[in-house]
Amino acid sequence: MKARDTRTTREQDVITLLGSDAPEDVLRRVLADAGWDLGAWRLTALHHRPGAGATGVFSVEAAPGAVGRCGAGPRRRTAPGPVPTHACITSYPLPHTPDGVTVVHRRGADLSAWVHPGDPLLPGLPAALDPGAATPFAFGTGYDPAATLLELRSYRPLRRAVVLARNGDERRYLKVLRHGAAAPLAERHRTLRAAGVPAPALAADPRQDVVAMHAAPGTPLAELLMRDGAEDVEPEALLRVLTALPAEVLSLPARPPWAARIRDYGEGAVAALPGEAGRIRRLAEDIGALARSSDSGPRVPTHGDFYEGNLLIAGGSVSGLLDVDAVGPGHLVDDLACFLGHLAVLPALHDGYALVPQALARFQQAFDRRVDPVALRSRAAAVSLTLVAGARRRPERRQAADGAAGAHSVSEAMSRLQVAEQFLADAQRLRAGSA
Repeated sequence: MKARDTRTTREQDVITLLGSDAPEDVLRRVLADAGWDLGAWRLTALHHRPGAGATGVFSVEAAPGAVGRCGAGPRRRTAPGPVPTHACITSYPLPHTPDGVTVVHRRGADLSAWVHPGDPLLPGLPAALDPGAATPFAFGTGYDPAATLLELRSYRPLRRAVVLARNGDERRYLKVLRHGAAAPLAERHRTLRAAGVPAPALAADPRQDVVAMHAAPGTPLAELLMRDGAEDVEPEALLRVLTALPAEVLSLPARPPWAARIRDYGEGAVAALPGEAGRIRRLAEDIGALARSSDSGPRVPTHGDFYEGNLLIAGGSVSGLLDVDAVGPGHLVDDLACFLGHLAVLPALHDGYALVPQALARFQQAFDRRVDPVALRSRAAAVSLTLVAGARRRPERRQAADGAAGAHSVSEAMSRLQVAEQFLADAQRLRAGSA
């Protein structure tokens, strides 16, 4: 068996394990190591990074652990801190085993587990979720920590997290990163804002690998797409913010576009839809070949993760450009393909995106005038293929005996696969027509 097939099979096995009843004893052990007894639990999210591993996020009910007592029944431990609500299990190979991480071997896989928020690669997460520590950092002195409300808005285990902090009418966003990543991100924000690009303003200098930002103004583009297909947002508004990225960005590290790692992402899709392995691998090969043979255009400053979730709109213009971690040199076509690839999968995500197909056609037509249409579609196909694995990683509940709980996830994954195929078919048709 090829090394690629072996790796994919191993990751499929871990994904299956995390979605089964097997994690219960791992969760019980990691909670016991922290002084807690496990009650009810369920898988709430599953993150897969092709070639790196899979991580399950579990909601848990916990009680202080029992302690034996001579001549009497067991008593409960003094609670060792706030009652845990979540725990994580990963197959990602950690560089070392820090305190608070429990390592077990299950079904041929080495698994590391921890009680949230003790993420071993995000050391700033506990402080970002502690009002006493987060309040003076995010808001400054004079704010009462008791009035601060903290909400974990997004969490990619071992990679990053975003915490929304509220105190009265004030809002801040705390972005928690891996060690050493906060200072470069803060510098990106400063560089972009100095050039007039609407990245969020910093609220403080980075601390403990956390960046504190003011909330950017505007309405999320995703909300406008759901409201009316974002009919008042002209494609030129998106192009303007991209062409405003300053030349200094060209000196930053380059991030490979999705099409450059299409085989790896294809294996992620195979792990999500193993019954479609041959179909997916052929698709990945065809996307890669067409992307490599098409015109990517000149090297320019790029955002690197340009899609509706990272755009706020006010008065028809981009008023907030979010998640600028990947800003660096690249090709305009890849930013535009990222936007189209994400846009095309929205209708299968929620019925409220019924007008998105019309918006997709409108944006695609405008983008065709700025970049090579074959390159645009082949790269949008690559982006859509990368999203196949993510469709399966958002289970709403543990799978029922009849398999119904997993049905929606598989359907969504298949829909994303079909979107990638349609983009590729359109690119091939254009290529054939121009030959």
